[in-house]
Amino acid sequence: MMKGKLLRILRIVTLSVIVGLVGTLFSFLTLNKLQGGIPFSLYSNFNDYVAPDYGAEQTKAIQRSRDSAVRIVSGAPTLWGGMAYSSGTYFRANSRHYIITVLHGLVGNCETTYASYEEEFYPCIEMIIEDVDNDYAIWEVEPILSRTPIRIPQDLPTSPQWKNSYSLLKRLIYTGYPNTLGPLTLRGDVIGFSGTDYMYVFSYAWAGSSGSGVFDENGHYVGYIIAIDVGQTEFGVDVLENVVLVVPSFNVNWSSILQELP
Repeated sequence: MMKGKLLRILRIVTLSVIVGLVGTLFSFLTLNKLQGGIPFSLYSNFNDYVAPDYGAEQTKAIQRSRDSAVRIVSGAPTLWGGMAYSSGTYFRANSRHYIITVLHGLVGNCETTYASYEEEFYPCIEMIIEDVDNDYAIWEVEPILSRTPIRIPQDLPTSPQWKNSYSLLKRLIYTGYPNTLGPLTLRGDVIGFSGTDYMYVFSYAWAGSSGSGVFDENGHYVGYIIAIDVGQTEFGVDVLENVVLVVPSFNVNWSSILQELP
């Protein structure tokens, strides 16, 4: 009887070990599939993958927004913390390469201002334009090999196209570096205008989003983020993070760039 009891115990233990091994093997294979299969094998391409909800033209516009976005780093010894961060757009005109961003994001001079992507930094070569009224700056930079510049004037809306781009409920896309995170891509809708000075866009923006290039769904560069709106709320005057102010790109003096010889 004792021998039979021992055999039953041995069978139970053996069965438990087999079940445990099978479970461990299944878990290992599942984990291996997750880590070495679908998600992680695509990791290096995450920034290149756009949800299939969009058509070919919209996907191209989103990619153009992402490929040209850079983070702006500007330093000033007298500034607390020493550095300021914003966003910008990398573009090419007459075979030269430039950055357009907001002027208020540049706390230093050209010598202490950089465009960056991932861990690469590209210094300002020469400050070309500093427009206080429209709050933008354009400066020359060396070619950024990991970025694809938009083309000026080819990627600007033409006069007939502006009627479509500068219209109510037009869907817009921007990519920037809010809170130094990113590149992050957001979308929004035009909800109003302040004459030809600003477009009001229903979207989201935070500190660091200023200077982000804004594109329509046809891939045209239609402006840059300058601020988020401030308005009356139940708590008094407060920042309205979901109302974003965009300066239309027809307010930029592109002629000073385009008239330069290569």
